[in-house]
Amino acid sequence: MATIYVDNKPYQVNPEQNLLSACLSLGLNLPYFCWHPALGSGRSLQAVCREAVHGSADERGRLVMACLWPASEGTRLSIEHPDAVTFRAGVV
Repeated sequence: MATIYVDNKPYQVNPEQNLLSACLSLGLNLPYFCWHPALGSGRSLQAVCREAVHGSADERGRLVMACLWPASEGTRLSIEHPDAVTFRAGVV
């Protein structure tokens, strides 16, 4: 198991999952459009919706595609960060 931090709360997840799958398995409301678990990572219709979360293991943080980012130990992300909310609203 790996510990990821979503909006500063720790969660135990399978490190073989991507962040989107991990968040959905935890019951967290991370919006997505084109990803499907049967397609696997990187096969999400080229991530046309570009769902994003803010944050990463580095200190800068950035918007990333949750379907392509691994749920690795220590990853910190925010679903509610204003940059992520604004980005997702612009896509929809």
